[in-house]
Amino acid sequence: MQLKYSIMGLMAALCVVSCQKKHSAGDDAVYSPYEETQTDQIHRMTDYDLQDTTRVGSHIYQYTIHREADDSLGIIEDDMGSKYADNFYTLNILRDGSSFFSKRFTKGTFLSLLSTDFRKYGLLDGFRFSHSQDAKLYFSVCVSYPDSDMSSPFFLIVGPDGSFAIEKDNTGDMED
Repeated sequence: MQLKYSIMGLMAALCVVSCQKKHSAGDDAVYSPYEETQTDQIHRMTDYDLQDTTRVGSHIYQYTIHREADDSLGIIEDDMGSKYADNFYTLNILRDGSSFFSKRFTKGTFLSLLSTDFRKYGLLDGFRFSHSQDAKLYFSVCVSYPDSDMSSPFFLIVGPDGSFAIEKDNTGDMED
């Protein structure tokens, strides 16, 4: 019986120790979405995949967003000489289980709406579902300066017929 209580006490102590937050010198580090190990000194955002579902009217939409760095899209160099690979995003949408929309997006998709500085120094780094309205799916997309909060935001709007449009998102314009 004494052994049983000793083992239970030891297990409880281990649980307490393992649940405590570990502090290290890196806890105060600034988060960067770029991979830590850079053998060629070109920073690349890590691959990203998101799958989710939303209901619009009587339809169920399942969307998948995939991000990948691609050197062939161009290398962005900042004022400090750091180099960054640009990204592409692929958006695939199923409506009620059937293929509905599929397209690959790059910064080039948004060039006509970008300022000269964002064309030259920005990279495509944000893509997420925002909301639905009038049977349309709205995705928030942004071109940003690397490791910065300066961005040029857009709405990618997918219509009920599978067409898409792009509009500047002026709800929180951070460019100026």
